[in-house]
Amino acid sequence: MQSNEINELAQALVSAQAEFSAVPKGSTNPFFKSKYAALPDVVQSASPVLAKHGLAISQFITHDESGGDALLTYLLHQSGQFMAYSMKLHMVKDDPQAQGSAVTYARRYAYMSALGLVADDDDDANSATKAKSVAKPKEPTTAEVMREKLSKKFESPADRKAYVESIINREIKSLNDLSEPEMVGVMLDLA
Repeated sequence: MQSNEINELAQALVSAQAEFSAVPKGSTNPFFKSKYAALPDVVQSASPVLAKHGLAISQFITHDESGGDALLTYLLHQSGQFMAYSMKLHMVKDDPQAQGSAVTYARRYAYMSALGLVADDDDDANSATKAKSVAKPKEPTTAEVMREKLSKKFESPADRKAYVESIINREIKSLNDLSEPEMVGVMLDLA
């Protein structure tokens, strides 16, 4: 959504972008041990340049067409011209803390996006274009295969234990007591 005309806004934004520098990464994410530019860093870095060129950012919490929470960001010019866009808020749970976190996160990215600001290292889209690794199904161990076959052949744990002891010629407390060669011997006998 935008005003009918955006010529003055566009001219001011072009001039402002020529003056913006990268936003300093002044905060640390303790979980990922990485640096990032927090919302106050972004606003502090951009505000003087915005004011100089008659620009402002204004953000509101609203709802999208489906009724979900969203952030509405306006890029405003002193002439009254504006551009606005809405961003869906993604919350991990439905409580005030999750909403506050989602709003702060969205405000930072929407603010930077509206102005063309950067703070992160440019990896030439490598991380965004890497194929997702597909987890390969885990191959069952010999012990797991043996337990499955024994369970199908003998209903009773006592019958399973007696059968295994007759194959390996010794007493055991449980199937966990078997060595790998003993498991292979039981498997061969089951086949």
